[in-house]
Amino acid sequence: SLRTGWEKLDELARIPNGALTIIAGRPGQGKTTFQLNLLDNLLRLYPDKRFYYFSYEEARMAIALKLIMIRAGVLLNQNSNYEAYINYMKTKRGSVKTSDSRIEQALQEYQKLTSTERLLICDEMYPVEDLTTVIGLLHKRGDTGAVIVDYIQKISPGQAQSQRYLDIKLISSKLVERAVKLKIPIILGAQLGRGTEGSKPRLDNLRESGDIEQDANLVLSLYTKAVEDMDTDSNKAEVHMEVSILKNRAGASDKKVDMAFNRPTLKITEKAGIF
Repeated sequence: SLRTGWEKLDELARIPNGALTIIAGRPGQGKTTFQLNLLDNLLRLYPDKRFYYFSYEEARMAIALKLIMIRAGVLLNQNSNYEAYINYMKTKRGSVKTSDSRIEQALQEYQKLTSTERLLICDEMYPVEDLTTVIGLLHKRGDTGAVIVDYIQKISPGQAQSQRYLDIKLISSKLVERAVKLKIPIILGAQLGRGTEGSKPRLDNLRESGDIEQDANLVLSLYTKAVEDMDTDSNKAEVHMEVSILKNRAGASDKKVDMAFNRPTLKITEKAGIF
């Protein structure tokens, strides 16, 4: 199994080899950001492994920039840090007066990761059959650390079934087959319905998405209360994120770990305590 890079979470759960891990959250709860922080942690923890990130929601360059932001941890603009990074890349790079050493270091590290093929970010929206084929071809390079796919509901089943939940069930089963056959971790983002206002995600929320929780060995859910409390928390840079272990075949479940989510820098760090 793989460590996540968050100490308290690692005490309770790890990313299983040869199995599916689900990162679930409602829209806007930080699902993609959490997966990118996890990817950054894995790249640091396992320098001899290759990691593959398939994005079905955002362009490759947007994902790359967010990964650089997470690695740099620099606040350029409190209200629009992402746009400030875009402006930095266009106008301030290479200048002794305006460049930032931390961002430049993050850029160099990112370029090394991609040039040595330790990291591949793909925004080609493959149907599930093609996706599993590509994963198999990449695995032949050797030293596969993990595959991250964001997110399952965006993957095309190829030939659509009569009901959407059957599409998701088909996609999930094909990905778990690939994980088991290749003996690698596949980490899937999963979007939950918005649900009742103020309610936290539950395992049965996933059952509405083609029973994908049955295929997963580990299910983590994200809950960022500030997203639903915009009137009181909209101006806060750092907000509380709750990571719940909804399912864990190899250890503890029904446990929660507190995280601090810095929204401008996209950095997610652990706070003290397990609940």
